[in-house]
Amino acid sequence: MTSPATPPGGVPCIDADKAGEKGASVGGVRAGPFGAYLRQQRGGVAKLWVAQDRGKGPADALIRIEHVESGTIAYFVRDAAATATTTNDDGTPSGDTIYPGAILLPRDGHVRITVSIGRASGCFAYTL
Repeated sequence: MTSPATPPGGVPCIDADKAGEKGASVGGVRAGPFGAYLRQQRGGVAKLWVAQDRGKGPADALIRIEHVESGTIAYFVRDAAATATTTNDDGTPSGDTIYPGAILLPRDGHVRITVSIGRASGCFAYTL
């Protein structure tokens, strides 16, 4: 059986180690921040926002965290009603809607963060 975060035919995956602090986009979803910020978390609770490409209707977000070395998998759900609109530097709304929140990460190793929002799914491979 395929989990909801892994649609048939596979999920496009990118190397988020190169994504930087502002995040990355693949498969119609975005996530971040990556880079030094996420590595400084040293495992445990870490902040991670996810977003759907602009212009899509509201949908719940499913986040699947897989620790590659151990095979451990954890799921996190973000309710569509709990989204937030980001602002520009001058305080005006940017028009970008994100699902803010926290995830649990292992202390070290490689993780695959798969995000599914509506019909969009993307994978972010990251080294802790």
